[in-house]
Amino acid sequence: MMIKILYTLMAMALVLATNSYGQAGHGIAAVVNNDIVTTHDLRQRTLFMIATTGVKRDEESISRAQQQALKNLVDEHIQLQESDKYDQSISDEEINQSVARLIGRNGIDPNEIVNRLAQVGVSIETLRDQVRSEIAWQRIINGLYGSRVRISDAQINETLKRLTANASKPNYRVAEIFIESTPEIGGMPGAMQGAEAMIEQINDGAPFPLLAQQFSSSPTSANGGDVGWVAEGELRPEIDDAIKTLEEGSISTPIKVPGGVYVIALLGKKISEADTLYKLKQVRIDNEDISTSKTKLIELGKALKSCDTLKGDLKDRKEIKHADMGELKASELTDEILAVITDTEINTLGAPIELPTGAVSIMVCSKEITGSDIPTREAIEDRLMDQQLAQASKRHLRDLRRQATIVVR
Repeated sequence: MMIKILYTLMAMALVLATNSYGQAGHGIAAVVNNDIVTTHDLRQRTLFMIATTGVKRDEESISRAQQQALKNLVDEHIQLQESDKYDQSISDEEINQSVARLIGRNGIDPNEIVNRLAQVGVSIETLRDQVRSEIAWQRIINGLYGSRVRISDAQINETLKRLTANASKPNYRVAEIFIESTPEIGGMPGAMQGAEAMIEQINDGAPFPLLAQQFSSSPTSANGGDVGWVAEGELRPEIDDAIKTLEEGSISTPIKVPGGVYVIALLGKKISEADTLYKLKQVRIDNEDISTSKTKLIELGKALKSCDTLKGDLKDRKEIKHADMGELKASELTDEILAVITDTEINTLGAPIELPTGAVSIMVCSKEITGSDIPTREAIEDRLMDQQLAQASKRHLRDLRRQATIVVR
């Protein structure tokens, strides 16, 4: 495949050399505030995209690659300009490691691709420049927003609850390419054409990760479009419905959503098993009217502090009995108890359950999700943090674009 692409690349180099982008070796393709994107930079980036993604030898495909290359270069200049405000220093070693990881992810030896690109006049520096801007931008976003993002226990609990509820459903390893329907590409019709072009190139053998890295507007583009493992129902409905129809290793048709079009690759599929392990204590009132017992337990729930202090809290209440229920799996509990404790907070007394001679309330001392592929609370917190930082990144770059003076020649 790489040999075929390089032959195509030689032909593309001749085509590009005769158009307006290639007439002047270092002319001006665009001005971004006080920075210049040269025609040499644009030509190098376009040739690199053709070499690594297998763009077809036709005028429309070359034009699309040039448009995307120019957009990427403009964004990179904006990101690096923002980086300069914070006096960032990115070492060559850090850039080299990131480049090696990116190339290695696609099963290509870094030295081999550098040599082959050099044979047709494409410098690896164009990829190094791209990686440099990605590293700089990630540092900026983490610095500006990392300390502002707060993930609450309620958010983690809600995510855990949803993942547990979906544990018996399929889990999918997903990769994505998102073509944003911007005015520059002709809105939604242009995004649809772009998505169809991605699918055609993938079917012709182009690596999905490199297409995502060069063309996708999603924050996952830096990881080759890799979303990771997601549970059924975790993604937006349009994508969730499409995934269910895919075979492992296949790609979707274009998926329209507000703001653009997705192309989804299904990399893997599995079904996990999960359970919830509870530590519980019970508080009960016997030999009293049921209604009176329930009222007392509700009032008691407002006064109790925690499982650790339960014995001391009840030492003067002889009519109230308490007992340690130990560790129990959700699958071992009755539906009635589960209905009460599922939404009960830790160290909190649940709603009273009627007994023939009174009432009982369950105090939840701890709750742990167990089973294969169920993430820890820390992993869920990291995922939610990444999602919020990705949204912050998108907003911040959009705002900088609006403020910038951008002139395309």
